[in-house]
Amino acid sequence: MYLFIAIILIAELIIATNIICLIKRADKAVLALDEKLCLSRPEICSSLKAFKEGVEKFVLGVHAIVEFSKRQRQKYLITIAQNVLIYLLLYMLRGKKKKYAPALRMAMALKDYWACNS
Repeated sequence: MYLFIAIILIAELIIATNIICLIKRADKAVLALDEKLCLSRPEICSSLKAFKEGVEKFVLGVHAIVEFSKRQRQKYLITIAQNVLIYLLLYMLRGKKKKYAPALRMAMALKDYWACNS
């Protein structure tokens, strides 16, 4: 019985010794990695700043594209409205009815207003 307990105690000591050796190796590896990180910290900081500037420029570019598309959309809508108005005026002129005269004057005024604002 004492022999069994002695064998178990020796096995536990061997296992504990192996675990302690592994912990010491891991500690040395972590210390080496920490030293490398401390040496390369300025490079990492400058790289992160450059990345941040790149992201900011990308966001500005996206906003510029969105604004450009909004302006173009507005231009196209105004152009379409003007063309519809011109075709409506041509249809009214072809009809030769006197009741179209007030609508014709209003449409011409709207066309002139849109032409000045675009």
